[in-house]
Amino acid sequence: MGLAVSLMPYAWTKVFHVQMGYADYADALVQYGEMSPMGLLWRFMAFSPTVQLLAGLAELIAVILLLFRRTAWLGALIAVLDMSIVFLLNLTFDVPVKQLSGAMAVAGIILLVPNVPRVVRFLLGRNTGPAVSGLIWRNRVFVRITRWASPILAVLLVVGGGLASGASFGWGRLTGSEEVSGVYTAAAGGTPVKIDGTEHTTDDITQIAFGQINSGNGNRLSIRYADGDFQDGLYTVDGTSITAELFPIRKGAQTLIRDSSGTLEFDYEKKGDDSFSLRIDGSELTIESDEERRFLFDRGFRWAPEAPVNR
Repeated sequence: MGLAVSLMPYAWTKVFHVQMGYADYADALVQYGEMSPMGLLWRFMAFSPTVQLLAGLAELIAVILLLFRRTAWLGALIAVLDMSIVFLLNLTFDVPVKQLSGAMAVAGIILLVPNVPRVVRFLLGRNTGPAVSGLIWRNRVFVRITRWASPILAVLLVVGGGLASGASFGWGRLTGSEEVSGVYTAAAGGTPVKIDGTEHTTDDITQIAFGQINSGNGNRLSIRYADGDFQDGLYTVDGTSITAELFPIRKGAQTLIRDSSGTLEFDYEKKGDDSFSLRIDGSELTIESDEERRFLFDRGFRWAPEAPVNR
């Protein structure tokens, strides 16, 4: 049960697309060489919600099977396969939980060991023999109690965990898209305004991306400056006002948890189908939709065979 309980949070967070999230416009300005190995893996998984869902379901199936005595061996087998892949990804993409995923894979192997001879005989087409008993005590009263208590507890754990996770994570629904969500090139005008926590002004902004996914504290935002500096943050929209909370300029090995370096407050106005005006004090940014930076998000799915677009 310990392995199942440890695996369940990872399963549900993938099922509801929380662990890796979704592909977001705010990532459009992140260059390949700027990503950490973990960031690359997370964006790969986030781009395909289907892959993330299937990974979560594979872990969830292992959890369910592990919680029932008769199917625990099969759950252990699936858990070993799942966690071996996760362990390999964690190793090769430098994800910090290498030891935990490795320990979970080993735990699955330990649970599977007593059933290995039966599995081998099954694969060879031979009689598998009697099932391996999972009983830890053969007391008659204990057996009667656990016969019903264990399945009920298993159902409560899985269903309760799913309901709690779904309610907490909004059932994986995509929310937060704003009118201004998109990827843009920027042209500055008026009086430059200093951006807190940086050496930049609004005149230095050449690209800006407003994410379409609400993270709970707001949507993600990213800015590219003329000298190549990259800055990200969160933004919220209230009417025609955009409030952006910015994190420090991205440099080196920054962690997920960062303090704010400053805020920007824009008033925005739609200028055309693909353009907006952002005003802050005496400065104005005219932003135009950048189709090239949105190519990944706008490409869509094609079933018919055609020339590969591998760019």
